[in-house]
This record gives sequence, C-alpha cells and structure tokens, in this order.
Amino acid sequence: MHFSRLKVPATLAAAIALTACGGSDNKIGQDDQATGDDISSVLLPAADSTVYLNLESGQIVSESDTWHIAANRLAFKLNSGASGAGKVGGVLAVAQDDFYDASGEPNPSVFTNATVNSEEEHLRGTFSEPESWQQDAFSSAFGVASDWSEYNMSSGVIEAKPDVAYLVRSAEGNSYARMKVKEFNFPTRGGQGIESFTFEFYVQADGAAAFSSTPVSFTPPAGYQGGDACYDFDTATTVDCNASASWDVKVGFSGRDWYLKSNSGVSGTGKGGASDPMSWAEADALAADPGISQLYLTDSTGGVFSDHTWQAYNLTGMHKLWPNYRTYLIKADVENAESAVWALQVVGYYNEAGVSGNPTVRWLPVSTQ
Repeated sequence: MHFSRLKVPATLAAAIALTACGGSDNKIGQDDQATGDDISSVLLPAADSTVYLNLESGQIVSESDTWHIAANRLAFKLNSGASGAGKVGGVLAVAQDDFYDASGEPNPSVFTNATVNSEEEHLRGTFSEPESWQQDAFSSAFGVASDWSEYNMSSGVIEAKPDVAYLVRSAEGNSYARMKVKEFNFPTRGGQGIESFTFEFYVQADGAAAFSSTPVSFTPPAGYQGGDACYDFDTATTVDCNASASWDVKVGFSGRDWYLKSNSGVSGTGKGGASDPMSWAEADALAADPGISQLYLTDSTGGVFSDHTWQAYNLTGMHKLWPNYRTYLIKADVENAESAVWALQVVGYYNEAGVSGNPTVRWLPVSTQ
C-alpha cells in the first residue's frame, strides 16, 4: 500500500487555522532517545541542505564519500539508481499497519502514544531475506501515475482518474493554481504514445489575492507526437520543454513510464511543486493558495522511503510531524550477498530547540535468513 507524503485534504483546514494564529513547528513530545549499546543514533542537520550518512561508520560524510542514506528535511534517499552511484538497496520490514486505519489514514492516538522505547522491539526483530531489494528511482511531486490515471483493461487505454485535483506552484515560486485532471488518453496498444490530454488551471497570479474564476487549459501543442509537453500557466501557453525555463507542468511518456512533473528538484531549475492529490471539491473550496510551503512537494528521487513514508502530519491540531517508527532494512550492496544489512528507523524530525528539518535515525546491523 502506498501512503501519501502529506495528507493535504485531512490536514489543510487545521494547518491554515494554525498558521493564521501564528503556530509553528514544535518538538515532538516523547521520551528520551534511549537505545541499547548496539544501536547507533544520529541527528541529521538537514533543514537547509542534503546530509549524507555512512551507516558503517556512523559518520556524516560528503556526497563524494561512501554514503548509504541521505536526508533533506522530510525526504530520504538511498545511494543507488536515480539518487547515487552506489548499489544500496532497501525494503520495508515492519509496516506498522496498526498506526493506520483500513483506508490508510493515520490513527492519531497510536501515533501520539508511541515512543522510541515502545517501538524499539521492531528494530530488534528477526528478519528474512527479501525477494528483492528496492533501489531509488524518479519521484514526482504529483505522486505516482496511478494517483491520477488508471488503466482500462478492456480497451488498453490509460485514462484520467475521475475527480483528481492538485494545488500547483509555478516555476517562479510566486504564483499558484488549482489544477484539475480533466482528460488523459494514452492508447498503449497503438504504440504512438499519449494521444490527448486536458489539464485545467485556475490561476492565482503573482500579487493576486485569489484563484481566477475562469480556467486556462493545457492541451497538446501543434505537432505533438506523444512524448513530453510543457505548460506555463501564468501565460496560458505551451512552451518548449528544453528551451524554456518557465514551464510549470510537464506531461510525458518515456519507455514504460507516463508522468506529470513540476519545474522543481531533479526535473528543472524552477521553484515549482505540487500538493498531494485531492478531490476537485476540496481544491475548489480554497479561495487562494493557503500560504503553507510544506504542502508543495518537489520532484526528487526516492524509493522505499517515499513509497512507505516514515511520518504523519498535524495529527493533534498542531503543526508538526510524528514518526510511525516503521523499520526499514538497508543493504550496502545488493549485488553482494555478503554485504552489510542494517535495520533502521526514523524516530524524530526536530532538534533539541524544536527546529524542524532535523530528522533522527537509529539503526543496528542485522542478519537476514
């Protein structure tokens, strides 16, 4: 099961209210970071930059050194695939299903009653060798393609999911839009790529106080051949993806993947981003961008950590994150059967002063059978 990175619809109203009252991040209330002698623990100062960690030595290192995991605020990645030149692999070992209800929504009482001590037993579990190890790949701000599209088995056509919307931030970072996924037509049996699409944008221009009441539409440009196409919602024009730095949203198809991308992170030089998916009713209820930068995710690389998030947000009406103490297995080299394996948990997000963007991880070496 995929758990979204930030549950926008469930938390948005509370976050807006708290922001209006001047709320800020607070240190998670939990017991001391008590661990056994065999467990390593380190706080990663990742509020303003990417921090690289060598699990063998327990040292924070540079990107050019040997590293196994890296953190940048909420996001974690492995040194493999799209994220690095290494061969590190990961897998979710303990899912903590009891932290979520049947629909995948967080259970606040379970989160708030869990502590680093109560959840240490999962780190010390007995683990089996997984069938395969996951390495990092591209991770879109819009989520996986199945968040906004679906495959029609009878027709062989990938279509838009009904009633999917996003909040989108522009490449310039100073304008916003409510985006509705209206239509997507990718006949996979035709071999010609994407045939047509329509995305509607209700734009809040730079300096404007609200979203426009009249949408502009992103549709295939003249001569479109089924691959990448880019749109600038501020000017309501399709632009050249390679020649222009002002595009805000890219739709495309490459290899076996179809995607939406924002002009951000690993996809572009802009300051763009997108929220988690929501219904159009939820997006339409917003008169303007809510002014909460954390709502906008950026394009990145990720794998086991992005597919199985380690946290939940705003569970008690407070503007902060709570860990779910999931246990991940991290293997130093997936091509070497004898390489080291560690069990790892993310157990916090704040430093002693309560400043966010400073996750704490703990880990220990394990044997898999």
